[in-house]
Amino acid sequence: MRSVKRKKMFLAAARGKLLSFITSCSIFCIIGGFFIFLFLIRDMPDLNNLETKGRRASVIFESYDGKNIATYGDLFRDVVKIDKLPKYVGESIIAIEDRRFYRHCGVDFWGIARAMFTNLVNRKIVQGGSTLTQQLAKNLFLSPSRSVKRKVQEFILAIWLERKFTKKQILSIYVNRMYFGGGAYGIDAAAYRFFGKKASKLTLYEAAKLAGTLKSPTTYSPFYSVEKSDQRTALTLSLMVEEGFITESEMKEALLEKERLRRLSIPMDENRYFTDWAMEQVQELVGADDEDLIVRTTLDSNLQRNATYIIRNVLNEYGFKNGAGQMALVALDKTGAARAMVGGHTYNTSQFNRALALRSSGSAFKYFVYLTALERGYDIWDHISDLPISIGGWSPKNYHYKSVGSLSVLEAFTRSVNTCAVRLAERVGMDAIAEKAQALGVTSEIGLNLASALGASGVNLLEMTAAYGATMKDGLKMTPFGVISIKTKRGKVLYRAIKRRDTRVFSREVAEKMKTIMAAVMERGTGKRAKLPIVCYGKTGTSNDSRDASFIGFASPLVVGVWTGNDDNAPMNQKVTGGILPVLAWRNFMLAAFGFEKPSHEVKAKTSATPGDKETTPPRGRSSQASPKKSEKRRESIQNLARELVRGRTMSS
Repeated sequence: MRSVKRKKMFLAAARGKLLSFITSCSIFCIIGGFFIFLFLIRDMPDLNNLETKGRRASVIFESYDGKNIATYGDLFRDVVKIDKLPKYVGESIIAIEDRRFYRHCGVDFWGIARAMFTNLVNRKIVQGGSTLTQQLAKNLFLSPSRSVKRKVQEFILAIWLERKFTKKQILSIYVNRMYFGGGAYGIDAAAYRFFGKKASKLTLYEAAKLAGTLKSPTTYSPFYSVEKSDQRTALTLSLMVEEGFITESEMKEALLEKERLRRLSIPMDENRYFTDWAMEQVQELVGADDEDLIVRTTLDSNLQRNATYIIRNVLNEYGFKNGAGQMALVALDKTGAARAMVGGHTYNTSQFNRALALRSSGSAFKYFVYLTALERGYDIWDHISDLPISIGGWSPKNYHYKSVGSLSVLEAFTRSVNTCAVRLAERVGMDAIAEKAQALGVTSEIGLNLASALGASGVNLLEMTAAYGATMKDGLKMTPFGVISIKTKRGKVLYRAIKRRDTRVFSREVAEKMKTIMAAVMERGTGKRAKLPIVCYGKTGTSNDSRDASFIGFASPLVVGVWTGNDDNAPMNQKVTGGILPVLAWRNFMLAAFGFEKPSHEVKAKTSATPGDKETTPPRGRSSQASPKKSEKRRESIQNLARELVRGRTMSS
């Protein structure tokens, strides 16, 4: 009996101690949690007068030497209330961004659980759980840094916003402050920027297109990818049908408007191809700010002006006659700084930036094939068969080349022999080649079929140019950037670029071998017409039916890529190759950049009228030196070849 009593007393004492311990821990956690909560909300933003704060601060862009190159701001834009806009404007945003907007308290816990489950099933992040209110807090009132503190503040701020404002007021704040791409903050600025009209005049299709850009203004803006923008717009409209906002017949009627959208016709500065791209970086680096910002960029205003007029002249004099409607150029220095970017013939007639578009690179993609092969143990003197090959019924053809049996790796690259490239790709594996392209900064999906070895997959000219820059940097990765610093007008520095620690993506030895074969291309291969009076390297690229033609090359410290083609993917003159029009633009740009020639002093008359163009006299380039006779002869040779192309004569690749 005594032992039973002792046992009961012991258990009672243990329970008492455990209860006391749990109580103490709970009190400690509550007190600790309270102080942590105070710490996390100590710098919460001011929510007063948010509904009337429609003005987005102006953003002034400067070239690297301090010249004003563009200004973004709320010129002629108004603050709008959601109930003053067509009903489908708000509904399109809710459908694509937050379908449970009217059913949550600012944080959608059911949506978070659903997103977590979906991500776990797919073993990667494919869905997010942020509400429209959270987006408003995250993107407009908090720093863009990813941290636990910011996430907690985001939750608290979202619930706070919901308690302070009605759903209609929150939606009004959202449409007035969110970034829609192309430098436009707020629905009214975006409506003017994209369609040249007030937000109150938006059609259903236009409203859905603007709503579709919100998730990723760079990815879904029609200025960057017409196809992705159209797909996103169609998705938005289908979700509006699911939510009961519109009928199926209204959706079908709206989709008929796709081909009738008007282009923005107000005058624009030619630097805007670059500053639109830089604006995306500003948004990522500092988010929104109520103060006017001054952004110092990497742009070299002299190189930019030269590039603009060179691109126009090549198109006007040779391009239009040969079915080439557009051309783009990107120039990066050794640090990855973008020194020039031209996304098309004239910005005010088309804001679509072809330097960021996904297009076939043709044989320029062989750079990754040969780079991977050299890394896997091949040498430039190893031989590979150039005989015809057939794989699963597909037989790649060679352009103006007759098989001789086998070629060295060096000669195969120099002559751009397709059958050799396909054999190399088959041996090293397209998965390894795609992996190498991604390691060098190519973000688009590379097909694993052997046709991709010849440039079948769509790639981005900017990323391709940076990938070539890695060879210029002896195997160190080049990451393009356009922003040096961001500060307020009062001088407060919000961001300053720091010297990055370069990542090695392949060895110096491989880089030297790549330089050897790329130099041979310039000496006697498909890029010989691009040869400069200084050491240079490069590779041409032409897609099937001459739908795309490109040339990417470098002469330290500049790596430059040029593309030409048509927005609708229509073929050009069958004799147009990467070794003709892109080479002409590339060489003229490099000669001006290095001071061997002055850029043209006037834009030559166009052969095909483009409405809205306003030609001006181009500025002088950098100080020039007397052009060597050899350089002058080569320039005349290239222009003669281009003239022959216009007359339809046969030319080699």
